[in-house]
Amino acid sequence: MSDQYQKLAQFYDDFVQKNRNYDQIATELAELIGDARDILDIGIGTGLVVEHLLQIEPAYKITGIDTSQSLLEQAEKRLGKTVNLHCQNVSELALDKQFDVVYSRGGAWTFVKDQFETMLASHILSLAEIQKSFDRVAKHIKPDGLLIISSSNAYGNNFVELENGIVHKRIAHTEGNEDERYTILDYLFYQNEKLLAEQKLKLRLISYQTTTKMLSQANFVEESIKAETYFIYRKI
Repeated sequence: MSDQYQKLAQFYDDFVQKNRNYDQIATELAELIGDARDILDIGIGTGLVVEHLLQIEPAYKITGIDTSQSLLEQAEKRLGKTVNLHCQNVSELALDKQFDVVYSRGGAWTFVKDQFETMLASHILSLAEIQKSFDRVAKHIKPDGLLIISSSNAYGNNFVELENGIVHKRIAHTEGNEDERYTILDYLFYQNEKLLAEQKLKLRLISYQTTTKMLSQANFVEESIKAETYFIYRKI
């Protein structure tokens, strides 16, 4: 299993926290979760969202998966034994449990918007594998349970000054055509103009209409869109 974040792991928390208010993220997510308690985080990363969720409601029973062992090691240090962590690909998800709520804040899938349209962005590059990921998640959600997918603007160019004089640059461009589009993200970290680390990520872009059809095939129906920041689906 490829660890796409191995080169970024040492900087990950610093650069994501510069751009995101995790108190607000967790509060909004907790409102959507409601009274549910069994939760699966797809793409848990270093556990920042879960850490804040558990501060809001310690009774949550959270399981987290990620394909990056290096990020999961940081999550384990942060969360200890309060969360069950698994190094798994969502397209091959195999947990002996069903959940009330499953959410993704950019790990396997997130919605992104440009000036023209809303699209799904996924680290999974094959349409067949993305469909398989929806199908596998559906098998792990209780009847009438929720699937929550975030919407993000974190897929454009960016420049952030971190601690100790470290600078993070993200350079983005798209390639392909209307039938098969990708965004390429180049993450670079410099200190005193010396390149410390670089990682390229490639994500598949899928139209909102196609994504809706694929989710429907996995027995999800769109329930609501919250301020264009969360797309909420219910398993039927």
